[in-house]
Amino acid sequence: MALIRDYELPGTGLTVTNAYHVVTSVNVEKRINDIPLPVDSSRSDGLTAATRDSDVYWKQGYIGRIAVTVWKDSAARANNLQPLGFIGVNPTDNQYNSSIGTSGMDHICKFFIDTNSSDNHITQAYKHLKTTDYYVNATEN
Repeated sequence: MALIRDYELPGTGLTVTNAYHVVTSVNVEKRINDIPLPVDSSRSDGLTAATRDSDVYWKQGYIGRIAVTVWKDSAARANNLQPLGFIGVNPTDNQYNSSIGTSGMDHICKFFIDTNSSDNHITQAYKHLKTTDYYVNATEN
């Protein structure tokens, strides 16, 4: 499976149309408890304003951390050609030492894994990506 959408080569201004975006890994973390926000004494309520707009950064549950590798097309991947880029939370997930592109995309690469779903964590990762602004119009292959 892959998502097909355009990809801008990092730092070049060049765009590859219909690039082949593949979830190459999903690392799973089991968060036992909610992470308490630190106290902010400068606010009247003493609570820190949440800087992230998603519970995935604070709430307990199974968290999936997605790594996406981008190839020119499916043939480039099949022929073991060098990928065009990488999108993910941690650079250490970049298996192919590709250019890390799409600045600021790390926030879309975390999601709650639904342990009651019949879909595996890879399928759930693709479904999550399709809900993001970056991949909403991507086609599946």
